[in-house]
Amino acid sequence: MSARRIGIIGGLSWHSTVSYYEDLHLLAQGKVNPWSQPKVIVDSVDFGLIAPLLQKGDFDATAEILIDSAKRLEAAGATVLAIASNTMHVNFDQVRESCSLPVVDVRASLVNEAKAKGLETIAVLGTKYLLEENYYVEGLKNLGLNVVLPDKNQADTLQRIIFEELTVGMIKPQSRDALIEISNSLLDRGADVIGLCCTEFGLLVSENETFPTIDSTKAHVRDLLRLTGN
Repeated sequence: MSARRIGIIGGLSWHSTVSYYEDLHLLAQGKVNPWSQPKVIVDSVDFGLIAPLLQKGDFDATAEILIDSAKRLEAAGATVLAIASNTMHVNFDQVRESCSLPVVDVRASLVNEAKAKGLETIAVLGTKYLLEENYYVEGLKNLGLNVVLPDKNQADTLQRIIFEELTVGMIKPQSRDALIEISNSLLDRGADVIGLCCTEFGLLVSENETFPTIDSTKAHVRDLLRLTGN
């Protein structure tokens, strides 16, 4: 039987959670009737506690926060879970092992969409933690994608845009320009598609750009809706 109630580990940041909630409803709208919508439970954690732990590289401590969230969602009746953050997939395995529910992996969602489009090499745009730790890039490679990464200066720019601007709700046109410039340079280096592997990047660019793009949030949401029959 397909899972029916989506549990979202949110607050990573709250802007990211808004994107997930909105996309879940927009992409499911009208599938059954004009008012149909997916059943969603959101547990919003405090990103103000998590951000300093990321800076220290204390991923055991972040795992405890996400595991507690997963357990609350399971107790509340969720039948499938998602971590509403690419970076926090650093704790994906711990969350999956902590509960009896299926946990949908954003990396697998990204790979599935790329392969469905016949793409072989993806450029990964995300936080420095996602780019520097092995869990994300190796996850994509293990699932069959080649990966192109930003250089150090580009990675620093992405990190600044995410943490100094997007996660606090600041949207700057010049940051959109920077994101597009970085994307084009990675396409020039051999990427077939740009992977927006930070949910907040959807505040600046979309899947409707002139260059090929996969928004990881929308890919993740499409998988969640498929699994729940929405």
